[in-house]
Formats: sequence, C-alpha cells, structure tokens
Amino acid sequence: MRLHAKSYQSLALAIGIWAGIALADLVALKALLLAPILAIFRKRAVAPVLIAAMTGASALLIHLAALDEGQLSNFVGSTVRIEGVVSSDSNKTRPRVIGSRLTVPRTTFLMRAEIITTDDSQYLVRLPIRVIAETEELLIPGQRIQLSGMLIDSKERKVAALLIAQEGSLRSIGTPKSLKALEQVRIALREATLKVGGDSAALVPGMVIGDTSLQSSALSKRMLEAGLSHLTAVSGANFAIVSAFLFALTGFFIPNRKIQSAITILALVIFVLLVRPTPSVLRAGVMAAVFLIAKLSGRRNAGANSLAVAIALLLLINPFQAFEAGFILSVLATSGLIFFAPKIAARVPGPKAVGELISIPTAATLFCAPYLMVISGGLNLGTVLLNILVAPVVPFVTIFGFVATLLVLPVAPLARLLLEIANLGTSWIIYISSWSESMPALVTSAPVLLFLGTLLTLHKFLGRKVAILSLLLVLTVSSSQRFIFPGSDWKVGQCDVGQGDALLINLGGGSSILFDAGPDPRLLDRCLDQFQVKRLPLVVISHIHADHYQGFTGIGRREVGQVWMNREVDLFELIPDVTPVQIVRSGQTFKIGAATIEIIWPGTGLESFASITGDGSTENNRSVVAIVEIEQVRILITGDIEPGAQQQLLGELNGIDVIKVPHHGSKHQESRIFEGASIFFVSVGRNSYGHPDNGLISSLESKGSVFRSDLDGAIALSWQIDGSGRPIFSTRRLGKEWWRISWH
Repeated sequence: MRLHAKSYQSLALAIGIWAGIALADLVALKALLLAPILAIFRKRAVAPVLIAAMTGASALLIHLAALDEGQLSNFVGSTVRIEGVVSSDSNKTRPRVIGSRLTVPRTTFLMRAEIITTDDSQYLVRLPIRVIAETEELLIPGQRIQLSGMLIDSKERKVAALLIAQEGSLRSIGTPKSLKALEQVRIALREATLKVGGDSAALVPGMVIGDTSLQSSALSKRMLEAGLSHLTAVSGANFAIVSAFLFALTGFFIPNRKIQSAITILALVIFVLLVRPTPSVLRAGVMAAVFLIAKLSGRRNAGANSLAVAIALLLLINPFQAFEAGFILSVLATSGLIFFAPKIAARVPGPKAVGELISIPTAATLFCAPYLMVISGGLNLGTVLLNILVAPVVPFVTIFGFVATLLVLPVAPLARLLLEIANLGTSWIIYISSWSESMPALVTSAPVLLFLGTLLTLHKFLGRKVAILSLLLVLTVSSSQRFIFPGSDWKVGQCDVGQGDALLINLGGGSSILFDAGPDPRLLDRCLDQFQVKRLPLVVISHIHADHYQGFTGIGRREVGQVWMNREVDLFELIPDVTPVQIVRSGQTFKIGAATIEIIWPGTGLESFASITGDGSTENNRSVVAIVEIEQVRILITGDIEPGAQQQLLGELNGIDVIKVPHHGSKHQESRIFEGASIFFVSVGRNSYGHPDNGLISSLESKGSVFRSDLDGAIALSWQIDGSGRPIFSTRRLGKEWWRISWH
C-alpha cells in the first residue's frame, strides 16, 4: 500500500518545521532571511516546505528571545527567592568528578518560576528554570514550592536560568488534591511491590507507570545493555508498543475496531495520569494516539498525516524538543510502527497476533537503531531478538500490573496477588536480559551509517545488485582485521575515559591488567568492550583520587582477581562490592602471564613533597608507579606523580620504551624521566587545568610519538622485535578511524 501524495506533503511540511528549527539553532538563522528564497521559489512546490521551515525557525527564535529577555535575566548572579510550580520529576544528579574530587549527588528538576523576590522588590514572571537543590523531599510535578538561592546562567537552552538552591530553603506551599491522590497510588504500588521482592518485581512499577525508583543500578544497566530499557521508560516508543499490545489483546474479545481503540485510548489516559502528565509523557501519549489512528483506519495515509500533525504541533509548542533524544526516538519508533510493522506482520506465517508480536518490537527497534548507534557509539545486535522474546509477556505484565495499580488502595490483597502474577512475566524479562552478555555488538560511527543509509536510499537508481555489492564491499573492508579497532595483536590499550586514567596490558585470551579505572563507569565499560576484555586478573588503583577510581564499577560482571592500591583505605565506601585489596610497595616484583610487574613507588606510603599549583599534591606523589615488561618492551606507568617523586625515581628508569605521562600532561614534570622512551601516552579530557601543557607536548614530540586520548580517542599499541632486539611499534587510534566497524 503506497502513501498518497498528500501524505508525502504533510510529512514534508512537518520535516520542514523541524529543519527550520535546526537551522535557526545551528547558524542563528533569522526567519526573515528566508523571504528572498521564498520569492525565488514562489511558484514551485518547494515553497510550502520553505514556509514551514520559516515557521519552525520563527518559533525557536521567539522562544529564545522570551528566555533571554525575561525579567529573570536581570537577577543572574544574585541571591533571590523564587516561588513557582514543579514541572518535571526530580532526579538525583550523578556524582561528578572534578579534578581529584567527587561531587555530592543533589536533586535536580524543572520549575516554572512565577514570583521572584529580592531584598526590596517582588516581580511576576512565567519562565522555566532548572533547579539544583540538596533535599530528600519527594517533589511532585504540579506541586507549588518556594526556595532561595543563587541564580546563574544556564547552558541548557530550554530554561531561562539555573537556580542553585540554598540548603534547607525549599518549602512546599501546596499540592493539588488530585496529584496527592495519584501519588498515594504510586507509593502504595511501590510498597506492595517491595513485599513481592526481587529485581523482577522492581520492573513492574516501571512497566506500568514508569516508576523505576525500585530498580537497582545493576538492573538498570542490564536492561539498557539488552535494549529493553524502553519497557520502563516514559517514551513514545514505550507507549506506542504498549498501546499496540492492548489493541491486539482486546481484538481477541472485541472485533469492533472502534471499541478496541476507545478502550485503548481510555487505558492510555489513565496511564498518563498515573505516570504524571509532564511534557515528555504527554508527548508519548500523542505519539501513541498517532499509532492508534493508523490502526483504526487501517491505512498508512491516516497514520502518516497524523504523525505529521503531531510532529508539527509538538515542535511549534516546544521547539526545543527538536534536539531531544526522547522526541527523536519517539518519532522514529512511531514511524517504524506505521510504515514498516505492517509489512513485517504480513510476512510472518501463522495467526495475525503472532505477526504483530514480532513486527512491533522489530520495526520500532530497526527504525531507532541508527540513531541509537550515533548517540551511544554501538548497538547490541541481539536487541531485536531479545525484544521479540519478551514481547509476549509485555501485555501480560502491563495488564496485571495496571489492574493491580487500580486495586492497590481499595483491595490491597487482590492487588498483591496480581503483582505476584505479573512478577512471573518480569522474571522472564530478567532472564532474557541476561542473554545480552553473549550477544554480539556492532560499533561504528556516524559517517559509516550515513554512507550505508545513502546506499540503501539510492539503490533504486544504482540498481539492487550494485547497491548490495557496494554494501558488502564496505562491510568487508571496514570489518577486516586490518582496519577494525583495536586489531587482534594489540599489547597496550590507552582508554578514552575523559579527564582520568585507565590503561590496559593485554595478557591474551580476553584477559588484561587494568591500571586505574577513570572517572566514569560507562566510559570504562565501553573501553573494556572495545578491547574485548572479559577478565581482569589484576586491577591497580594508583591513588585515591576520583578520576582514577570512580569508574571501577564499570568493570561490571567481568571477573576480577586482585586489586592493588597505594595505601590502606575503606575502598568499600568508595566502590561497592570491591574485591579484597592488597597494598603494594617499591621493591615488589610480580609475574602475571607474560607480563612482569615491578613496583618502584611508593616506598612507605608516607612520602611528602612541597605542594605545587593544583590539587592533591600529597596523594598524587604517593601514586603506585610500576614498570611492566612484556615481550621485551618496558612500560612506565606513573599515576599522577609530580616532580618531587619523579626525581626520586630517576635511577630506576633504565631502558624504558613507553611512558604513560604523569598527571594528564601537567606542566609540572621532571624532564629527565622521559629520556630514552619513544612512545608517550597522555590520558586527558576536557578540563580547566591546562592539561596537557603545550610546552611539554612539544618536548615529547621531539623525542618520539605522542598519543592523546582527547584527540586520538582510545589508542592500541602493538610491536614486533627486529633482528637487533629493538621494538618496531605500530598504533591504531580509534578517534581517527571514522570508517571503523568493530564487533565484540
């Protein structure tokens, strides 16, 4: 079934609005500048699209002007008291690593500021702001609050300012009774779920009302890796898929499509109220309604027109959604359900319901996959299969969980029984999610995806055979061992973990030694995946600074042998579930596989030198320093030692070939430690410390090759030994290999 020409036109107009918003943001395009272009194309079919683009650009510019010129801008840099309404769920910020320090998690949420009070005046406003506060109070969207703090500029485009709230200043003024009643339902559901217990039960509130507060971080990570996190996320994809399941299920009992749609829409309205009608939830409901219109009409034209109208209205109301991943994924998923799911279902043998169970998650996942790969750098190839395997239990969990939610206050025992039944379905989901560990993953880059997408788009012009041959050629060349990162023969891997350290020594067979864990668990996990590390017989944490240990939990379920550190510390408080720690000192030598590790610093762990500019000099100078020898190459791994400690080690540094440069390339270095080496790794990311120092980099480049993770991404080093016993080095830089397609 082909789309009617008018459907193409409506979609083109919606995309035109989207493009206008993007252009206005990208190049500060003033909407009126499009007028000359309109004059040129006034008699052509493209004129309506240009008008749509001008409309989108104007909408964004109007919103930006309102945010920039509002009265709030007059109080930036001042301490004020603000009264207004909470407009989003509150979330805990992730601890951030700033230099060596780890920030304390705080609560953040969006708020519609309505009254701003200074020392001598009061003003009425109506502007969105971001709030960061230290509070444990449960905040509900729609709740009126008052709080004081410092108003500062925000980099977040959709808010007028950022309020850093003073501790203890937040005061609740009032919450509508309807919101309180709905919140009591959510609380009662959480309490009933806790009585069921286990990770599987914790999924039920998430799948029913988007409440993921009971999920452990490990469970959330596993669901994300398996591509199943959309089941508990308030997104258009989640609402659309749930709507489709409800529509299909009611079809078994009620053949009338109008009644099916009415029941599904009623269920969606209740969902929206329970989940809370925040902008993201309302957007999800709109996208679900678009899908239902397509199902009800039985024609893709109706679905396409509804999708176009939804995109246009949502963007004109809030143009900042054009840049949000949630909006983009909602549009992609809904498009997949409208345009592709029917084709898949028609080719699935057996009952119609089976075809829908397979086609819905498949279409949504395939349409979202390219964008997910762009923003995350990879995609688990088993995602589609895992979604198909869990699809049959999703309506089962949703229906029993939803009915349990309705009954949890009036008939608690029956609700508890229904939750136990729903728990059977979520247990299956938990089991299936564990399969993601053994599924292959594809990692590539945006240019590759763009090129492959262009080939598929142009296959009608190139001919199917030419397009397929070109595609196979690209895949073959890009995924060959000659091109993929890190290759099969890497010996040393420098992770790209931002402003921090993480370095790998390859022991073969999926085993490696890890020196430091970086500041971010997600970045370390990604690096270990890139280098295909499954076991870590040894992890060395050079010193207790957050940019060296905070990423430790990114190791996940990989097998860990020993953990070495520079001093006694209750590491369990820093890193939960850590294996027992061994303290190491200079003079100790160890053999692990083909690697020999010689510890050359610290001697006592009490060493102290004069502090220099920066933070943490004392702890920096007590970093574990090791020389690793593997296949006749000597590698110096330095932690963050500064000149005082470096000078003490000069007599130990004989025949060093490779150096992990101390302290992210700080300008404070003892130049003599670099003599003789020819490969220098600088592990560094965006920072305000001036790392790495330009003078140091120039000096190192005069001695050999310098590889910086901020410019080169992850780096893999390998070598061969020539006839004279000298190593011939070769490297692969992930950041430069934009054509890469790697599998793990």
